[in-house]
Amino acid sequence: MILKRFFFTIGLFSLFLLLSAQAPQRIVSLVPSITKQLYDLDIQNRIVGCTSYCKAKDLQGVEVVASAIQVNIEKTLMLKPDLVIISSLTNSKTVETFKKMGLRTIYFNTPKSFDDLCNQFIRLADVCDKRENAELIVREQKQRLNNIISDIPKSVKPLIFIQIGSNPLWTVIDDSFMGDYIRLLGGVNLAAGLKSGSINRERVLLKNPDVIFITSMGVVTEQEKLVWLNYKSLKAIKNNKIFVLDANKSNAPTVTEFVDVLKQMKEDMYD
Repeated sequence: MILKRFFFTIGLFSLFLLLSAQAPQRIVSLVPSITKQLYDLDIQNRIVGCTSYCKAKDLQGVEVVASAIQVNIEKTLMLKPDLVIISSLTNSKTVETFKKMGLRTIYFNTPKSFDDLCNQFIRLADVCDKRENAELIVREQKQRLNNIISDIPKSVKPLIFIQIGSNPLWTVIDDSFMGDYIRLLGGVNLAAGLKSGSINRERVLLKNPDVIFITSMGVVTEQEKLVWLNYKSLKAIKNNKIFVLDANKSNAPTVTEFVDVLKQMKEDMYD
């Protein structure tokens, strides 16, 4: 009798493992970039909840359950998700509540490079039983990236400043996937050596960048562009090398969007 109970218990446990390992069908994504990646994997129909910052192609009918940081736990639970995707922005108490409720959660940190972004995409695909799709996309985009940068002059090392915030002034450090934009374009990061993205305008003026990119920040974007245009002695202004990037793509890209942004930056700089 005891032996039968033992094998019955083992059987139930095995069934639980099998069910928990199945590809999720009801996903709540609390990471905007991951929401877009679910579209790239062609499983957008599995998304039942997202944040107000998720800007994928068509989220009609998908419940908004969170802002950038605050999550409506009750609303999330009512959606009966079998997977919740979280990031460092997700409150630790919220994550703990999800775990206590038995919700499966997967954590994605901010990628440090393009390769890191690719690896995270494949990891997401593994969880969703779409690895083959992800590997094909990554392979195609890496080839596309190599084609884009293949004819960049090796002798030119433009000093590049990327602005991603205005108050305070914020930029891109080397140890980030956005730092990879600069490296892959054969440039030098004006913020090289900085441990955080905080920077003052005087430092930028002193360094005198060859190229300035401003990621879109609503109405502030044009205001910031006008500020830089007033410094007519800057090389970037003299040579008409100040450009605006779509922050939705550049600051939280999918693998494909990363290459799209790189292509635009290359055309702006060199063509």
